[in-house]
Amino acid sequence: MKILHFAVENFARVPETFVRAERELGHDSTLMTLYPTKHQFDDGAICLNMPFVGDEFASKVKKLLKISQSNKMSNQRRNDLYGPPVWNPGSGFKKALFELRDNLWEPRIRKALEKIDINSFDLIYFDGGAGFLRSGKIAKELKEQGHYIGINYCGSDLRTRGIIDSVDKLADARFTVEFDHSLLYPAAEFLFFPFRLSAYSKPDKKLTDTIRIGHAPTNRIVKGTDYILAELEGLKADHPIEIVLIENLSHPEALKLKASCDIFIDNIGELGYGINSLESLAMGVPTAVQLLPDFEAVLGKHPFINIQKGTIATSLQPYLKSSRKRRALADIGKGWVKLKHDPVKIVKKMLSRFS
Repeated sequence: MKILHFAVENFARVPETFVRAERELGHDSTLMTLYPTKHQFDDGAICLNMPFVGDEFASKVKKLLKISQSNKMSNQRRNDLYGPPVWNPGSGFKKALFELRDNLWEPRIRKALEKIDINSFDLIYFDGGAGFLRSGKIAKELKEQGHYIGINYCGSDLRTRGIIDSVDKLADARFTVEFDHSLLYPAAEFLFFPFRLSAYSKPDKKLTDTIRIGHAPTNRIVKGTDYILAELEGLKADHPIEIVLIENLSHPEALKLKASCDIFIDNIGELGYGINSLESLAMGVPTAVQLLPDFEAVLGKHPFINIQKGTIATSLQPYLKSSRKRRALADIGKGWVKLKHDPVKIVKKMLSRFS
């Protein structure tokens, strides 16, 4: 099968990981993005470097005109009674801006698609749910020509921006790597986050009496960082701990610090674990995160230390007192990541939906 993944950016390397797994299965898979990720991953993508998105100018225009996502970033789930938010360009001047951007982008996108011979592709994935244009014009044409259309929701796109109806309604199948997305939008099938375990390892660490506890907030509100740090500070009176705050660093620098930790805390909130947790588990670092009962039931037996606001200190106590318990949890974690998050297994399941 010939597959194109189109994404705004290579977010958390999810589109890239899908592409690599599809290639391992013998498919001809290509990644195309609107703009490069800030992490500058060497992902081999066809980057269109489109203007008016993901840059300082676009951010200033959004702020000036108060063009914002429908919901602010939060560590709470959205109320699923009303379904997912639906993106609306608004009216008047704001709507005209999106139409203008589509008009400016369309010739460049069509040229890029012609260059790769888009008609030879069998399946087009819109990673993140964004089509080539907000109008859905090109996506609709491809659907009418007989191409399969798949949508992969990841990150916070479904919670904040919402579905782009002009694109979403074309999908033959929808997937999400976020459990709460599947509650908010049951049409999206939940899949475990594709994660390549072999890319991570934990170097030998000298044994010391100090227990290093890491936390890496990309957004302090979403991660519940203030509560986490406050509770960890309270532990210092009774335990020889060092808080390792991993923030505003390059990805390699962040990974190096994370590997030096004895315990890692991902977040407290209702959204569950993310790539931060998978990285630490893959390195053999015991990992703590809040898991709500419904998500924990789906996970089954898992390696996480389940925490919540007000119980972090209590939940960590057994692992602060025993290096043996930390090692045992670390060994379980690596195996669990390999079992649940293998990209090839996930991609096989996804491709079975297009036949």
